[in-house]
Amino acid sequence: MIAKNVTKNKILVKDLERADSALKKTKGLMFRKDMTKEKGLLMVFERERKHEIWMLCMRFPIDIVFISKDKRIVDIKHSVKPLGKNPKTWKIYRPSKPCKYVLEINSGMIKKTKTEIGDMLEF
Repeated sequence: MIAKNVTKNKILVKDLERADSALKKTKGLMFRKDMTKEKGLLMVFERERKHEIWMLCMRFPIDIVFISKDKRIVDIKHSVKPLGKNPKTWKIYRPSKPCKYVLEINSGMIKKTKTEIGDMLEF
């Protein structure tokens, strides 16, 4: 499965992994050493709400894209870093508006593809 920004006609990722079970969404990208630029993780939730993401046991930074049920981007968190020993890194990332999907991709891909809040995605 791919993730495409149909507003900008750009591919965000060519290999999109789907996390639709509670276990897959909880685990997310934890414990992975890295992720190729063509890969991403799409978390699919039952309903729209302000789903929260944290970077526990992550080893690399990512871009987090919060997407509404109609597949419009409602918020973006750029280059989110993994949790560290410093408590200042212990953050929970929430969207400004409710979302049904959360897309996690390599850090920098959002800027590279000029993807913005309000853009429509297809996956």
